[in-house]
Amino acid sequence: MEVLTFILFLTRSSMDRVFDAMRIHVAGMEMTAGAFLNLGILGLAALLTLRRAGSISFPLRIWAPFILVAGASIAWSSDKAGGIRAFLVLLTYVSFLAMPFLVRAAFRHSGYLLKAIVYSSAVPVAVGLIELALSLGSGNRLQSTFIHPNGFAFYLMVILGVIFFLLSSSSVQFTSFVRKLIIPYSGLLLLLLILTQTRSAWAGTFLILATYAIFINRRYLLFLPLLPLLLFIPTVAGRLSNLEHGTTYTGAMGSRADQLNSFAWRELMWESAFADVADSPVFGKGLASFAPNSLNFFPLANGGQEYYRGGIGAHSVYVQTYYETGGVGLLCYLLIYVSLFFRVVRHFKYDPRGATMLASIILAYMAANFSDNVLDYGSVNIYFFGFTGIVLAKWAQWRPAAVASRSRLAVPSRLAYRPGVGELRPSA
Repeated sequence: MEVLTFILFLTRSSMDRVFDAMRIHVAGMEMTAGAFLNLGILGLAALLTLRRAGSISFPLRIWAPFILVAGASIAWSSDKAGGIRAFLVLLTYVSFLAMPFLVRAAFRHSGYLLKAIVYSSAVPVAVGLIELALSLGSGNRLQSTFIHPNGFAFYLMVILGVIFFLLSSSSVQFTSFVRKLIIPYSGLLLLLLILTQTRSAWAGTFLILATYAIFINRRYLLFLPLLPLLLFIPTVAGRLSNLEHGTTYTGAMGSRADQLNSFAWRELMWESAFADVADSPVFGKGLASFAPNSLNFFPLANGGQEYYRGGIGAHSVYVQTYYETGGVGLLCYLLIYVSLFFRVVRHFKYDPRGATMLASIILAYMAANFSDNVLDYGSVNIYFFGFTGIVLAKWAQWRPAAVASRSRLAVPSRLAYRPGVGELRPSA
């Protein structure tokens, strides 16, 4: 089962567009192949749980309140089939946070799953480069193996976070050889990230890199004066300048002159959503109800107009959570991250630099939740919660007596154990 877990982490990032193209009709509902994969993931998590190689009390404890509220809200949702699908997707995110706690201790300690996350970027990067070569000069946003450019952007943000965690952590690191290669590779990831044109992912990645430069390796502060040069990149300049126009809704969308910029558009939608849910502030309108209801409450989501077709997402996980599960659901959702931060703080004394970087990655992910439909990007959540689970599960193994008694082990990879305590570090 450890092998299956490794394969999932290694390949999931390459499958979004493949799964989306494979649509199946079941009991009157249209489902993608990814839905069946999610069921397989839940089955794997159940088998790992039954084997009892580890404890998942922490992942279940922090997710259970939100899962219970979200599941109950399906009863009053206007889209019960969509609510069931959304609920199963949420369970897969819980599963990926829990699975690192459930694999065998030796596998958990080896660092294989962390390597799988980094290696998972090989195919998306290759496809992104091919896409760039084919569309060079067109100004199109890169999306690689993902359904939407934003999904690719947030995935790259998470991968860069994993890389800089491994450059910082005292518990598991790259070898010196890979360390030399990973910096130019990170530069390539940053280039692709810029070309996705996703501003919120830029901001989250900047937070991660700034944390690394300020708290881990201050030599990188020398690059800060170069940041204004990014404004000379047409993609960056264009995306930032767009925020200066279309800041006010005129009541019509008859021409490009009436178009709102993306943030003003979000603000209008959020205001409309808050007004619509005002009669259900405690438990909301039900899971997966936002998109179908937006056809009624949002003035720019009229399916009969050319500008939009069908319902649309909230473009904010917090607004969507409040609308669908009310103030109770939003509080339970935020408690997930509060719990993660408390767990990071508990292990700060064991791995201070790694804990600092993990905290910055969680903050970057939370910031992305503010302005995008992050819960809809399956791969992004799988890698974020999977990575967080891997690190927390590894830290949970640290006990003074156990650490002192570990013998040096060989790892058939570019990671090597630290002599004397069994931790991974760059080899000499």
